[in-house]
Amino acid sequence: MIERLVLLSENRSLRFFLVGILFLAVQTTIVNDMRPFGVSLELMLLVAVSAGLAGGQATGIVGGFAAGLLYDMVLTTPLGLCAGVFGIVGYLAGYVHAFVHRPTWWSRLAMGATASFVGVVLVPLAATFTGSEGVLTSRVPFIALVVAVSNTLLCLPTERVCRWALVPRPAVV
Repeated sequence: MIERLVLLSENRSLRFFLVGILFLAVQTTIVNDMRPFGVSLELMLLVAVSAGLAGGQATGIVGGFAAGLLYDMVLTTPLGLCAGVFGIVGYLAGYVHAFVHRPTWWSRLAMGATASFVGVVLVPLAATFTGSEGVLTSRVPFIALVVAVSNTLLCLPTERVCRWALVPRPAVV
């Protein structure tokens, strides 16, 4: 029994799923009512960005897709809209690893802000392509700026959580 629990705790997909569920619960309850400057903060986008920052491009695209799919389950947008966009954003955030061997804290913050800004802009663009009307407004850049700033403030702690969930650990002999 104990061996099964240990094996289950070593499963990266399960750990990331639990982190995603936790952030989704916080997003749909607490954060949904907190609206600085009239903007709803995007924690699930933050999870997608942090997955890319924690593990690179391949991990970012899979983690972003998973976080977006979890978010799609509670939204009224077409299923897969946020999953596709968050996958792109996770890949973009993981792209910082392609430039340097070991990114610094400020480069991760800058990439987190950039990827968050791009993600908030891409969601209404993708929704417009799927036939939604009235989502692409002149307020989108302001919303993207507020979300980018808030995600930048929370980026490093969330990246640590995603690193714990996603990055494999060396085997103990």
